[in-house]
Amino acid sequence: MRHERFYLILITVFAFLFLITYMYNVKLTTDVENLRKLTKAYELYVSGSNDFSKYVKDNNLKELDWLISKKLLSDVRSKLDSAKDAYRRGNYADASVLLREIKDVDNPWMDEIYFYLGMSLYKIGEVESSKLFLSAFIQSFQYSIYRKEALLLLKDLSTGDVKKQVESILSQMGI
Repeated sequence: MRHERFYLILITVFAFLFLITYMYNVKLTTDVENLRKLTKAYELYVSGSNDFSKYVKDNNLKELDWLISKKLLSDVRSKLDSAKDAYRRGNYADASVLLREIKDVDNPWMDEIYFYLGMSLYKIGEVESSKLFLSAFIQSFQYSIYRKEALLLLKDLSTGDVKKQVESILSQMGI
């Protein structure tokens, strides 16, 4: 009886050790798989792949959510710079296409986007759309470096109350 009890205790101890080892192995396997996914996500990010955001969301990598917003801002800035280059080269249609893609994305460069979009639309003959974006620009970005130029163009394009408001703002600025 004594030996049976000893063997029973010994088997129980080994069973607990086995369970602990198994659970630790499962945790390690899960951690290694998660690290593989993180490594793949970082590779996609560094390579500039458009699949990065989709991969992070599909694999539920919450620790990289901050990097998605950083990549989004980086993409917006890149498109804005490309649009400004196109505008300076006289490719106003290309500039307006790029700017329309990013106009609804929240970012710190909204004044540049609205200004260059309004100017590009004016240059390609979409005067009404240009007035709309320049008016939104004037109302939303009172301290932008592009304000004076936008006001002067909007003054030439507008009639009625809008023109009076623009002239009033220009006179307050001493122009």
